[in-house]
Amino acid sequence: MSSLDDDDYYMAKIALPDNSRKAVDEKAQPMLAAVKRYVNRRMRITLTDGRVVVGTCICIDYQGNILMNNADELTTKTRPDGTLETLDSRNLGMIMVKPQHLAKCEAERREADPELAAQLLR
Repeated sequence: MSSLDDDDYYMAKIALPDNSRKAVDEKAQPMLAAVKRYVNRRMRITLTDGRVVVGTCICIDYQGNILMNNADELTTKTRPDGTLETLDSRNLGMIMVKPQHLAKCEAERREADPELAAQLLR
């Protein structure tokens, strides 16, 4: 087991708009807990102009900007059954998406890790 207390798990350091940093309690800030679970996950973002970007979310700031690493812009086509078909991709690297350009934001589902589950149930 970890040497951290249960309360340490709920603490997160955030950068405030004035560049100062402080530790906050996720239990007192429910929106922080909601956003934190998307960090370090693969995401697919649809922009308001119809482009689709896939990458790893590494940061979401106070203004709602999403910073993504290893981002690829996908050229897609909608099939008659409504599903998307990827035609081509272009590597963008690290990007920032402003909230006013977000049409849809989807996170990749995490698969359960049986080894981790076994450790937690001990």
